[in-house]
Amino acid sequence: MKIFKVEVAPSAKADVNELADFLFENMSREADYRYLDTIGQEMESLSIFANCVNESPSLIIKEINPHARRMISHNHKWNYVFHIEKDTVVIDRLLKSKLITK
Repeated sequence: MKIFKVEVAPSAKADVNELADFLFENMSREADYRYLDTIGQEMESLSIFANCVNESPSLIIKEINPHARRMISHNHKWNYVFHIEKDTVVIDRLLKSKLITK
């Protein structure tokens, strides 16, 4: 089994920061941190599972990167859009699942 390094692109960091701002405004601090911790764990899990995911046929995902793949979050509300570069998984975006329509 191959283990990848995980890198979060600036665009994905901005997505996570936007999500964090929303959570901090609308949830308790404890719930915020728990939710963000889960997001971080799921992102880190790509170090092991990235090769288990095929390239996405979605046109919306391919606009981000022609070789992009996606992993759906634990609650099905988010998609981790990523691609593989040699020994590194690059997380390109964190997108709301409802935005991925085609």
